[in-house]
Amino acid sequence: MVSQTNTPKEWRILAEGDMAVAEHLATTMNPIPTAAIAFHCQQSAEKYLKGAIVLFGEEPPYTHDLNKLCKIAINYRPLFASISSQCAIITHFAVQPRYDLGLSLSDDDMSLILAHAKSIRDFLKKEVSELFEEIENP
Repeated sequence: MVSQTNTPKEWRILAEGDMAVAEHLATTMNPIPTAAIAFHCQQSAEKYLKGAIVLFGEEPPYTHDLNKLCKIAINYRPLFASISSQCAIITHFAVQPRYDLGLSLSDDDMSLILAHAKSIRDFLKKEVSELFEEIENP
């Protein structure tokens, strides 16, 4: 089982790795592996949110549900409500196709998920900047 006791910095580093993989796959592979990109976007957003939750002093739950993680973060900083719709979209589109081969994501779906994951990251950089301190020295 994956440890939920990572430091905020460790969560951020893991999140950045998933984002880098998603961006790499989106720009270098043909055909584009939409489900894999969506999965890494979800993983990135999840880890950024868990890093923020740890920074707020709470142990994040063992869940992949961005909606649940966002609600926890809202308890500490109500501004997190502004990313709740992105969390809902990523959770909906990124998790189900990994387990249901009958579902597929279009390139447009994947682009939307990637954009939402980046917007969650950018929101955190602005509103929880302490999560991104010392980025040069992981």
